[in-house]
Amino acid sequence: MLTNRFARSRTRLTRHAAAGLACLLCGAVGVAVLDDYDIFVDSPVQRETAAITLDYAWGRSDALLRYEFRMNGVVFEAPLLWAERLLELQDSRSIYLLRHLLTHLLFLAGGLGAYALAFRLYRRRLLALGALGLYLLHPRLYAHSFWNSKDLPFLSLFMLALLLTHWALRRGSVPALLLCGAGIGVISNARLMGLLLLGAVLVLRTLDFFQADRSARRPIAWSGGAFVAASVVTIYALQPYLWSDPLRHFGEILASSADFEYRAHQLFRGRYVWSTEPPFAYVPVWFAITMPLTALGFGLLGSAATVRRGLRQRAALMRNTRLRFEW
Repeated sequence: MLTNRFARSRTRLTRHAAAGLACLLCGAVGVAVLDDYDIFVDSPVQRETAAITLDYAWGRSDALLRYEFRMNGVVFEAPLLWAERLLELQDSRSIYLLRHLLTHLLFLAGGLGAYALAFRLYRRRLLALGALGLYLLHPRLYAHSFWNSKDLPFLSLFMLALLLTHWALRRGSVPALLLCGAGIGVISNARLMGLLLLGAVLVLRTLDFFQADRSARRPIAWSGGAFVAASVVTIYALQPYLWSDPLRHFGEILASSADFEYRAHQLFRGRYVWSTEPPFAYVPVWFAITMPLTALGFGLLGSAATVRRGLRQRAALMRNTRLRFEW
């Protein structure tokens, strides 16, 4: 039996070797161009936030409670700081090159997550490799994958969280939903927008509850409760600022995220506009001109096809189907 299991595992690895090789090649190129990228304007602040947060977590200082950026999560920044201290790096060049490398490696892991999710959904290797290619070869994302330790880690972790969510929803067991809840807790620390995925899972489990037979509803309720508990506990554990006053400080974080205090002039279509009063076209225009035409085209076509099938197959949206997950 062990021999058969080993053979099946080896077959799976061989089947997906192209995705691994693509990421290895991309990683080799990344190492070669590592020092071609500059420092993100927020990188020093991000690094300082991690240091102050860890000092508070270990009881060395309470400066976090008065720190301007105390509401920022450090789920990725803390490991960057630990790696820097473990290697005993002192000069800023070595420190930021290490940060670039680890941020890029997480980006590659997110690419493997995108590949695995596409394969789980459609069972077609070429389609999954296409998804991986769109992810790895996106010019803007690729550049940000070295120096942006705020948004790109969230994107990368979100891809892995989507894969975990699909797996957990298909299994529907308490351990699977516990793990999914913990994963969503992690990405919510990276960016509070991760809570959107928490809400989505709750909606889907609620649909499963009402679609199930009466005898099957109790396990669904238990798994849903485990999911919420794991999310809440993980968010609390990873955000030291919540430890002293969870409800009040979480409300503060939520309010700050909803109305971020950033006021500046932004150049848009030949004229400057205030960041607090962007015109309606600001988001779609910037989205369109920074997105490769291939990705934009496939995205629009795929979204239109998904909506069309959903309107035609409304019953499938109520059940645990691929179409529902696409929506």
